[in-house]
Amino acid sequence: MPSDLKTEVALRALAGPIERYRSAVVTTVEEVRGYLQTHESKQGAGLSGVAAGLGQFAAGLVDFERFARVTADGASEDVGALQKVEKAFDILRVLAAGEDDLFYVKVKPGGRLRDAVAGRLAEMGRGFAAARVAGMATTGRLGSGNESGLLDPLGFERWNEGERRVAPPLLVEVDGADLHAGDLAEFLDGAVKIVLVVTGETAPAPLVRLITPSTFVLQTAGEQGLDRFSEFAGPGVAALVPEGAAEFIHDPTRGQHPWERIELLRIPEKGARHRVGGMSISQQKEELEQLLDLAEAPGAEAAVAGGAAGEGGAPAGTVASQVDKLAAWLLSQADLSNTG
Repeated sequence: MPSDLKTEVALRALAGPIERYRSAVVTTVEEVRGYLQTHESKQGAGLSGVAAGLGQFAAGLVDFERFARVTADGASEDVGALQKVEKAFDILRVLAAGEDDLFYVKVKPGGRLRDAVAGRLAEMGRGFAAARVAGMATTGRLGSGNESGLLDPLGFERWNEGERRVAPPLLVEVDGADLHAGDLAEFLDGAVKIVLVVTGETAPAPLVRLITPSTFVLQTAGEQGLDRFSEFAGPGVAALVPEGAAEFIHDPTRGQHPWERIELLRIPEKGARHRVGGMSISQQKEELEQLLDLAEAPGAEAAVAGGAAGEGGAPAGTVASQVDKLAAWLLSQADLSNTG
């Protein structure tokens, strides 16, 4: 993982989510260890602890009362099943011992953001697969004849609601030309947190395409809003963008309507004059127009008009002043002869 200021800022923003994920994995490791010890000794000690630990990763899969009856009766154990649990235990231990690099992925120049994120989440999803195997063992549903791919990488599309609530966060380094924000939409569920470190030139407002009522969305060139992003209980995506891009916060806790949830921190005074990656000038303009439409409060147009008629205009930092800036940006694009 590269060591630079933006990466350090991103890691600080993800410190809370990383700690919550690691804590869940470590707890599960210890409880699976307890299961294996109990299994080998034919004793039922520690089963309540196993239930508490596995519940974070395999909620609803474990019938510990039945497991207690099986062990108490001295039932013969399936060696193949035990080997699967031991392999699951090893996978969980590797995840628990992983450094920060475990949460980092870099999109290769010209690569797809979706593929990079999906691949890393699938690898980390092996932890959930391992917990499922342990859960199957405790319910007596795991045997040597079970499908051999139970511990393979587990794609995000196969994670259940409980698993998505303890999802590992990701720090993604991506070139601005490859920042196709729509690629992330399918992953923004549960408590998934993704921070993008954007290098090179980018479109002014790419993340506006990800704004939904329950998703925290942040674009910033500094650190403003990252504390709220980290503390937000639901899914969120933040982009550390270069100077000159739009900066805004969409915080679902701030209200029912989009204009209540969106805070415009900075709107570019001048727009892009050329394509960025596959994004045409027209597409970049539409993203900023969408940001304006979502952030515009009822009566904002009247406020802008009133400010223009008065001596001082709209106070700096108000929604009206931000709308005014964006309107000026759009006007600066009107004389472009080539919008492709």
